[in-house]
Amino acid sequence: MDFTELVDLASERLGGAVLIANDDFFAPKENLLKASQPIFIEGKYTDLGKWMDGWESRRRRTPGFDWCIIRLGLAGLI
Repeated sequence: MDFTELVDLASERLGGAVLIANDDFFAPKENLLKASQPIFIEGKYTDLGKWMDGWESRRRRTPGFDWCIIRLGLAGLI
């Protein structure tokens, strides 16, 4: 089965939510689960820098990874 035919258990429409993220300085963590198509708007900026339609964290200067915790909207097998 093609993965695109599977149910998105994290979908906002089904109650999925981003509970916490270590950094959402440039763009909010809630953008992770948006069902809309990606958008790039040339020349659009906010007070924090380039406007982003996805989750955008700051560049890291220390070892480690960015992370988030997502609550699934439905129970399922992963």
